[in-house]
Amino acid sequence: MTGRTRAGFLAGVVALIGLAVLVALLARPSDRDDGSGGTGASAPAFSVDPGPSGRPVTPTPNNPAPGSTAEERLSLFSFTGVCQGGRPRPVPRAARVSASGPHPLVVHVNGLLHQFADSGGYDHVDPFTPPPEQVQLVACAEYQERGKLLKKCRYTSSGVLRRTISHYEGRYRMRVHEARTGRLVGAHGMAGQDSVMCTGFVEEGPDSVVIETPDDVSLRAFLRPYARGERP
Repeated sequence: MTGRTRAGFLAGVVALIGLAVLVALLARPSDRDDGSGGTGASAPAFSVDPGPSGRPVTPTPNNPAPGSTAEERLSLFSFTGVCQGGRPRPVPRAARVSASGPHPLVVHVNGLLHQFADSGGYDHVDPFTPPPEQVQLVACAEYQERGKLLKKCRYTSSGVLRRTISHYEGRYRMRVHEARTGRLVGAHGMAGQDSVMCTGFVEEGPDSVVIETPDDVSLRAFLRPYARGERP
């Protein structure tokens, strides 16, 4: 082998060795500490599960990745689906119906959550205003038809009739369901409040009709046997 050939061969060997070393350096894991006590790849910047807004949540010691979505967290509004549509949507995480009362319940009137006034709130034992995790029954009051005329309220200004509001008794169908399973516990007819008073002032507008819903007193009286556990 001549001197020129030997030099070319050695140069080729050196180039191959250099290329192999470069590939090995690029493939080697990083030795930078990622704060987790190891030397592996750093943790992802975002959690896999999105937060209530639908955006990824950055996990921190004070803000860990959520374990459940907002829809899975119980609130009184979680029970709305029990009253909507022909097929009640049960809430499997609701409380089991106890063998004896009280049976905490929530009431929906025309599909909207009804919250009782002056009921004592969470500071007192009140089956009509329970914390979400204690709800056993859901009562659904659905409008069926217009009942009797209760009162016509006529509003005048400068001696001229400006507006008439006619108040009618509403007739409703009350269904009581087990929250956890959606099972129908009972169904009854029920009338809205049958006494109204005309307000002293209303804004001008077209004549209108108001269908009266059951008031707090009648709802409590009607549902008390369920709340006390006196009915199945």
